[in-house]
Amino acid sequence: MKKLSIIFTLAAILLISCKSQQYGISNMSGAVVEMNNNFDADPDKKMQALVQKYKAKLDNEMNEVIGTSTKFMDYTIPESLLTNFTSDVMKAYGDEHLPDGTDLAVMNVHGHRSNMPEGKVTVGNLYEIYSFDNAITFLKLKGTDLNKIFDSFARMGGFGISSNVKLVIKNQKVQSVTVDGKPVDTNKIYSITTLDYLADGNNGMDAFRNALKATHTGLTLRDMMIDYVKEQTRQGKEITSKLDGRITIVE
Repeated sequence: MKKLSIIFTLAAILLISCKSQQYGISNMSGAVVEMNNNFDADPDKKMQALVQKYKAKLDNEMNEVIGTSTKFMDYTIPESLLTNFTSDVMKAYGDEHLPDGTDLAVMNVHGHRSNMPEGKVTVGNLYEIYSFDNAITFLKLKGTDLNKIFDSFARMGGFGISSNVKLVIKNQKVQSVTVDGKPVDTNKIYSITTLDYLADGNNGMDAFRNALKATHTGLTLRDMMIDYVKEQTRQGKEITSKLDGRITIVE
């Protein structure tokens, strides 16, 4: 206790000392330093060895082949092979984990950061595609607000939506939209599988802030997709996607 008392006393003296004096920045300077391979000329050998140790382990994990893709998948608007693939897997996840399933899934196009290769798919490929730590979120949303979401899709010229949605856009406005073959019921509460990033109203999804309920799973989209690809492989299946006209732009 005596040592502790001494420490507190010294700390108090230092605080009082600092308060009694005025400190300020007397001078500042800076320079632009180009980061190039000149810094590799004389590397720190201990640091190099440490980095190499972890790099070898990381490379081994990232290069693990977990599946096979039947085709090259890119991400564009109004719809694309990769946005369709991701959105459909998200809906399947919601159908499996919610008591009454999910009505639709929504995924932003640029939540993807790389294309899906044709052929072998590695863990590293999915880390490149789904590079953000966005997590799966379930929303309960009024039909009136769901229509606002579709209006946002129309203004942007497309989005990632599950295949049970058919959206026709003309002059950046919704010409028609159906969910499971039916028009949006403004009196219905829809269950939506999306990402926490979008649930917060980002990327033009303002109406998601009006959700009656939000359930955050904590599971990242990346981990969900890795699990899905692994499960398809376990079942002896390849992953695939198709363009099916879920979003159409007409003149």
